[in-house]
Amino acid sequence: MANVQSRRIAMNGSRSGTVAALDIGCSKITCLIGRNDGSGPRRFQILGGGRQQSRGFNGGAITDMEGLERSIRLAVEDAEREAGEQISEVILGITGPKLACTLVTAAIEIGGRSITHKEIKRLQALALSKAPSKGVDVLAAWPVAYRVDQQEGVRQPAGMYAEQLGILLSVVTAPRPIIKNLVECVGRAHLGVSALVPSSIASGAGTLIDDEIENGAICIDMGAGVTAVSVYLNGSPAWLGLVPTGGTHVTSDIAQGIGTTFAAAERLKSVYGTANLEGPGLAERIEAPRLGDDGRLQGMRMEKGAIAEIIAPRIEETFELVQKTLNASGVRSVLPRRIVLTGGASQLSGVRDVASRILNAPVRLGRPTIAEFLGETLGTPAFSTASGLLLYSELGFVDAAGAGVAVKEYGAETGSGAVNKAFHWLKENF
Repeated sequence: MANVQSRRIAMNGSRSGTVAALDIGCSKITCLIGRNDGSGPRRFQILGGGRQQSRGFNGGAITDMEGLERSIRLAVEDAEREAGEQISEVILGITGPKLACTLVTAAIEIGGRSITHKEIKRLQALALSKAPSKGVDVLAAWPVAYRVDQQEGVRQPAGMYAEQLGILLSVVTAPRPIIKNLVECVGRAHLGVSALVPSSIASGAGTLIDDEIENGAICIDMGAGVTAVSVYLNGSPAWLGLVPTGGTHVTSDIAQGIGTTFAAAERLKSVYGTANLEGPGLAERIEAPRLGDDGRLQGMRMEKGAIAEIIAPRIEETFELVQKTLNASGVRSVLPRRIVLTGGASQLSGVRDVASRILNAPVRLGRPTIAEFLGETLGTPAFSTASGLLLYSELGFVDAAGAGVAVKEYGAETGSGAVNKAFHWLKENF
């Protein structure tokens, strides 16, 4: 099988024609087919969408190749049927606790000359050489900022005069077998993988507005099996992390707590669930079927507050783990104060209040920024990752991982205090 790098496409600049995104999650597989109308990076005409229950995928790894292949085929066929055309390749989102993000710095001597694109690429390659490489493939490498002599927070140093040029690079890697298995499974569904994008970063790209990407924000995507965290700084993805808890764990807690089936617990969570232990209506008695001695569901009633008492501790634990993960990250000294929640589990009542309390920051609930093009069915937080996969290349993030990196001309911009701190913090601690 071809190396993953040979399957990559240049991720900078705009695409032409039809684009397809495939998001493989623990509970669902989503395929979106769209086409940018050319009037802006977020101006997508959605041609079709498909959604199927995920089978054979858990915790970021394949557990049943045939089951996952079938789920992918069905989701893609649904999207193709709605779009009225077939697709041959997809932008694939990849997730799981095995993804790792490393911040590295490097510097080269310029000797007082004007900085060229060739020297920028050489610097990027030097920084990449410092990232972990044994048994892993590099998915992405984003230049968070450059340092030109003592001037830090520079976004595009090409053309500037300097004695020394430095870089802060965010490198994301994944175990080679996991990547090979995912690409192979998609290939069995007769689809090529044009690009691999970390799902947590795609969620941010699909949910954060331009101002949040520009000035810094944290996106927390609460999925079924994992909660993915992405940090954007200085107009670029800067860091990602994953917490191994999600909406499925809440459902399982309910099923175990009251003695019912997983399906019945999922319905109770969706209809009556809340993470707010002080909200209204908790004394209301609701239908909560439980398993009888014969293994069949029997009609029972209980207070709505009893369900909340099961849900709240798991949601609190999730955000405590998120906080712990952020505190252990390479950007802990410069974390933005803006937090956006998305993903299917974020729609549970009371989740935002718990997040705001534990993370000690204002939190907003986010949905896809292209929701107006997705429509009522697809324009929900559950489709943030898939929409972000469509948008990723359109937003023009520079990726230093590919050969012949195309450097986008931003002009030399400076003044990012957060990035200055990141440089100093990394130099002092690594």
